[in-house]
Amino acid sequence: MSGINSDDKTEIRFDGKVAVVTGAGAGLGRVYAIELAKRGAKLVVNDLGGPRDGSGQGCAGPADSVVEEIRALGGEAVAAYNSVATPEGGEAIVKKAVETFGRLDVLINNAGILRDKSLAKMEPHEWQAVRSVHLDGAYNVSRPAFIQMKENGYGRIIMTTSASGLYGNFGQSNYAAAKMGVVGLMNTLKLESAKYDIKVNTIAPMAATRLTEDVMPADLQEKVRPEFVAPLVLYLCSDRCTATGMIFNAVVGRFNRVALKTGPGAVVGDGNTPPSVEQIHLQWAAINSLDGACEHYNATEALRSMVEAFSHEQDVPASSEPITVKDVFDRMGEVFQPEKAAGVDVIFQYRISGPGGGEWYAIVKDGRCETASGTHEKPTTTFIMSDEDFLALMGGRLNAVKAYSSGKLKIEGDLMKSQLVQKLFKF
Repeated sequence: MSGINSDDKTEIRFDGKVAVVTGAGAGLGRVYAIELAKRGAKLVVNDLGGPRDGSGQGCAGPADSVVEEIRALGGEAVAAYNSVATPEGGEAIVKKAVETFGRLDVLINNAGILRDKSLAKMEPHEWQAVRSVHLDGAYNVSRPAFIQMKENGYGRIIMTTSASGLYGNFGQSNYAAAKMGVVGLMNTLKLESAKYDIKVNTIAPMAATRLTEDVMPADLQEKVRPEFVAPLVLYLCSDRCTATGMIFNAVVGRFNRVALKTGPGAVVGDGNTPPSVEQIHLQWAAINSLDGACEHYNATEALRSMVEAFSHEQDVPASSEPITVKDVFDRMGEVFQPEKAAGVDVIFQYRISGPGGGEWYAIVKDGRCETASGTHEKPTTTFIMSDEDFLALMGGRLNAVKAYSSGKLKIEGDLMKSQLVQKLFKF
């Protein structure tokens, strides 16, 4: 089915993979489904078949039509007509994939409706209807899909946001709020899914679909076809993609990443007495500045960087005695603080590169710590660093947050549990 030579090792394919695409009866969803099928995926084509405002009972025609297209190309596909707006609908869509094909590997949350009005004129039911499909719908399908993917130890989930949510658009407060909501859903799901090789990313597409047919000029409609968006979405769905927790704009073959960044800000006051309003005014330029802004992977990291502004920690000079990475792990039992380990049950894996590196792991359970060289089968959290940076971190010469944000420290698995290291060990 693919136009790419099947012997080409660079070809990205989905043979043996099962994908669910919601809202796949037309527009972007239809193109995603067909392109996935062309590359070997088995498809569940979900579409309620209703009008773009989500009213009415829906019909089977749109989903059936796409299924027929896929089968005509030699692919495998079934239709699911359930609404994503209910938990029962989401469960049924995922169940269709598992019962028909035996598994689920890819989910593209694409279903959507519009009910545009300015906020003053928007009735509660118009707010609720849009939120139910876009935000609740993403939850309703992603939750059962995540459970299946977790059991398989693999998965790819795509959320769909919009420029309206990322940047704002007049008359779309319901749509914009829901579309930013799915970004928050992604930000947490990326953490909960990391140890299972489930990648979760978000696409902000601009394409001519039935949702844009009367809000986009006709000449632009011809240029922004869904086919231009699909390549990035398929890449994010593939096993070649290792990115997670990312947002990407896609329009007419141009793709770029969108990120929430935090400016360096300013310390106002002494941290003991609340600053005055006048002090805020005087420091406004620094508070408002984004010069040197950086990304934070999770809330713990972001809050820690705020709190550390008052710690006034000084760099610790290098030890006069040479120390090796092996020395650090040999001493872990000595610096372990059992009184801080009540209820803790974790396995820390360390992968240290460089001439002095190697692999070690530490098991903390029942108030005890055991270390060993080698690789553990099921680590809770894995730390990846160079030997030089690791020793600087252990010696207090490298800040953990700065190491992580600069890429010197990489963390796989349960990111939240990584915060326990500083609590459990006192080097």
